[in-house]
Amino acid sequence: MQIIDKGQQNIRKAYLAILALYFVGTAAALGYVLTHGAQVYLVLMAVAGLLLPAVPKLIYKVFKLRPVYLFDIIFIVFAFVAVTFASVLGGYDMVPHLDKILHCASGFLFAVAGMLVYYYYKPGRRKEASDAPVVSMFAAMFAMSSAVLWEIYEYTLSQFGPDPQLVATTGVNDTMQDMIVCTIGGFITAYFCYRYLKHGKKELMMSLFETFYKENIEPRP
Repeated sequence: MQIIDKGQQNIRKAYLAILALYFVGTAAALGYVLTHGAQVYLVLMAVAGLLLPAVPKLIYKVFKLRPVYLFDIIFIVFAFVAVTFASVLGGYDMVPHLDKILHCASGFLFAVAGMLVYYYYKPGRRKEASDAPVVSMFAAMFAMSSAVLWEIYEYTLSQFGPDPQLVATTGVNDTMQDMIVCTIGGFITAYFCYRYLKHGKKELMMSLFETFYKENIEPRP
């Protein structure tokens, strides 16, 4: 039987409350676009938004990981802002530079994901100060790769109706700016990754990494 400590229990309660708000908000957004004659694309985005909270659960199941509710919270908050608010309800038009802010934030998240992937596959899975240069660079490259794959997805999508990449007007500028800010987020996270592994300084997203590492990757006694 899995034992969850008190801290995790409190985070789990917060996650469940935020998840409930997420579903209410996203369902309301779906209802809004359905009653206002929105494009089919927006309806499908809202439906996809209702399914997104299942993604962390799928990751846990496929890789046989313990739940990390801090990760779940960050994931659904990001999903709500990026999908429900920005894409479905037109938040990109309401908040200046929101697109770039989200891409930069994704750089932080994917860089942490890169750290976790590195240690998941590292023989022995132990953190060592000597890992700092390699893990930092791996984290940055992981974030850059995610930016490239996302832009390929958006470009492919633009060929079938929706044009999130603005290919018809300023597609090149939008693509490059998105990849650049995601890369910036990745390199900033890589810097804090280096400080964390080399000097034990737990800053920025390192608490998320450490929680996930201890729950799922760190070798057990």
